[in-house]
Amino acid sequence: MTKRLLIITLILLALGIFSTVVLAAPGNTTPNVTITVLNLPPDGILELGVGESYTFDILVVSDQPFKSAMALPAAYFPGRGIFFHGSDHASQNTTALLHLTVTGKGSTAELPNGANPASINVGVRFGGLTVGQTFDFGVAVP
Repeated sequence: MTKRLLIITLILLALGIFSTVVLAAPGNTTPNVTITVLNLPPDGILELGVGESYTFDILVVSDQPFKSAMALPAAYFPGRGIFFHGSDHASQNTTALLHLTVTGKGSTAELPNGANPASINVGVRFGGLTVGQTFDFGVAVP
């Protein structure tokens, strides 16, 4: 019985050491990821007319292939003055150009500072690791 327990303990110890070696192997380094919104409004406020749309271009570049990259919009006051047209994603690559479109649907004059605070949230997934970044701005519709 103790001999079996000793063998099982040695096997578990060997598996623990092997998994540590695999995690520390050079091929499993942390990826270097750059996420850039190519056309954020320079002053942080995008001005749109009612019915006018604007498309944000988001560039994701990685030194290792990612499983997926996704861009999601968020508005502080959802549905008030602006409307986002869904999300965008890419998979199995080292670069991706993602797009998010926002449309002015009504006045934001009654909101604080006359704009709806919004953000673009980008996540890049590499198996068990996810790299993310958020870009904040406001959208004003007169």
